[in-house]
This record gives sequence, structure tokens and C-alpha cells, in this order.
Amino acid sequence: MMKKTSIWVLLTALIATLWSQPGFSQQVRNFPVDSKLGDLTAVSFPVFKINGQTFQMAAGGQVRGVDNLIILPSTANYKGLVRYQLDFSGYLHRVWFITPDEVKAAEREGHQVPSWLRRLFSF
Repeated sequence: MMKKTSIWVLLTALIATLWSQPGFSQQVRNFPVDSKLGDLTAVSFPVFKINGQTFQMAAGGQVRGVDNLIILPSTANYKGLVRYQLDFSGYLHRVWFITPDEVKAAEREGHQVPSWLRRLFSF
């Protein structure tokens, strides 16, 4: 009886562990319709350069990584493909670093991906 119970406990723990892994818990992010695709280089906070154009981060602006966790904008000195959204004044409101799957989805939506980034993501 004790052996049977411990097998069930181990099996339940194994299933819970596997279920919590990123492959199972991966969520599809839905970006706002007015978000754009761009190549981001953080110049110096709060100034970011996207597709060669300089933007300033809005008050309360968010930068999110590929895992959808917030990255402090002052420490976001990354380069990469992003989806970004501007506020009504033209300041950066939200920035999302995107995965290769999200790049493909952006292409299906009609966004243009720079050719060297296509080679980088190799799809």
C-alpha cells in the first residue's frame, strides 16, 4: 500500500515538473494592432534607436523580453528585433523583444524584416 502511494506521488511530481517547463507553458503573445516591427539599439536611456530613428521612452514605458518579463528600461542595452508601440505624443510606450516564431508571424501580417536579420534567425 505504501509503495503504491509513493509511486503516485512521484508520478504526480513528475507530471507537475514537466508541465511547468517552458515548452508546455509557452504562451502566444498578441501584440497591439498599431505595434510596428523594428531593429532596436538602446543608445542611452531613455533614448532608443529603432530602424535608425531615435525615440525617447515615455514615462511608465515598458520593455519586455522574449519571456514576456519586464526588463528595466535603464538596463535594456540590447540589440535585436522588437515590436514597439508609440504613445499619442510619439514616445516609446511599449517594446517587446520577439522570438523567431513571432518574426514569422509579423511577416505574415505584412511587416518587412531586414534581410540580415533573416539570416540571423535562419528561417
